[in-house]
Amino acid sequence: MSTNTIPVFDAARLSRASNGNTAQQVEVLALFLAEAQRLMQQVEDAPDGQVRGERLRALIALARNTGAAKLAHEARALETQIAADEPDLAQLRQAVDETVAYVRQAGI
Repeated sequence: MSTNTIPVFDAARLSRASNGNTAQQVEVLALFLAEAQRLMQQVEDAPDGQVRGERLRALIALARNTGAAKLAHEARALETQIAADEPDLAQLRQAVDETVAYVRQAGI
């Protein structure tokens, strides 16, 4: 599936996960904003492929659980290459930045 057809964010997924509780959604998204940036930095700074893979899998789980569809897709696509000495993280970084900007702008 092309990343052009994947939405940046799936608000319906977040709504289902929170049983429609708006206050809980706001709390989850506030945590998402901080955690996505932190995990991406850990992926970029990882000393080896094993640590990088662990942090990437944590980022995938965060994205899937909150509805960050495009970020989850990009992270899963990188999973097979993450153990390389110097994996290309540009698209993943872009997906994190795009998702964070989307959430902030949309005020979901």
